[in-house]
Amino acid sequence: MNFLAFVLVAVVAAIPAHACKCLDAGGANNVHNTKSCCADLNGSFQDGNDCAADSISERLSNFRSCCQVEGSVTSDCDFPS
Repeated sequence: MNFLAFVLVAVVAAIPAHACKCLDAGGANNVHNTKSCCADLNGSFQDGNDCAADSISERLSNFRSCCQVEGSVTSDCDFPS
């Protein structure tokens, strides 16, 4: 592996994992709904306001649906159609 490729891999590995939140109207994070939906999907609730995306990566659409059922408008995690 050449040095540039090694550096690129190291930088990408150092970037924090994306986290998901339930969002209310206006884009405000609803921590209660985020925590509840994260627990429902057996995700990893982190930093007091995020659900680690990698812990629910196969269920991002379920997370969004859960947020909506709980009363939030949407989530900030994108998922493929």
